Amino acid sequence: MAFDESKYRTGYSIGVGGVVVCGSKALLVRRAWGTHAGDWAIPGGFVERGETADVAVRREVLEEADVETEIEGVIAVRSRVTDIENSAYLLFLLRATDERARADGREVDEAGCFTLSEIQVLEPLQALSRLVTSQALRGRTRVLTFHTHPKYAPDEYVIYA
Repeated sequence: MAFDESKYRTGYSIGVGGVVVCGSKALLVRRAWGTHAGDWAIPGGFVERGETADVAVRREVLEEADVETEIEGVIAVRSRVTDIENSAYLLFLLRATDERARADGREVDEAGCFTLSEIQVLEPLQALSRLVTSQALRGRTRVLTFHTHPKYAPDEYVIYA
C-alpha cells in the first residue's frame, strides 16, 4: 500500500507569538477584530508560505506594533486541536531597542510596554500572554537559541536547540 500524503499538509496552521522585552517591561497589543477583539495579547500571527518562523515573528511584531526586535530564541510551543485544524504556535523571546510602540490601527488598536505589576492586573489579557510575559519578566524562561545548518541557508532552515 502506498503512503497517502493527501491527509497531510491540509488542516494545519503554524502561528508565532513574540514575547518582546523592552528593558523591564513587555510589549502587549490590544486586538481590534475577530473573536478576541478587545483582548490584550502578545503580538503574533501566522507563518506565511516561504518564510521561517523566526522571520514571521519579527514581521508580525513590526506590522502590529512598529517595533524592531532581535530574537533571543524559542521559549515555548503550544499545540491545539480544533474542529477545523491542528495548530502549532511557537513563542519567541525578543528584545526591543526601546519602548516605543505604535498600533497598526487594523489588527491592533493599541500597543504598549507594561511592567510585571501592570501585566498582573491588565484585563482582559489572554491567559497564555499573561503566563509567558510574566515568566519572561521574572527571568524564568528557558531559551532555545538559533543555530545554523551547515548545508542550508538561514532563510531556508533554522534550528533552535
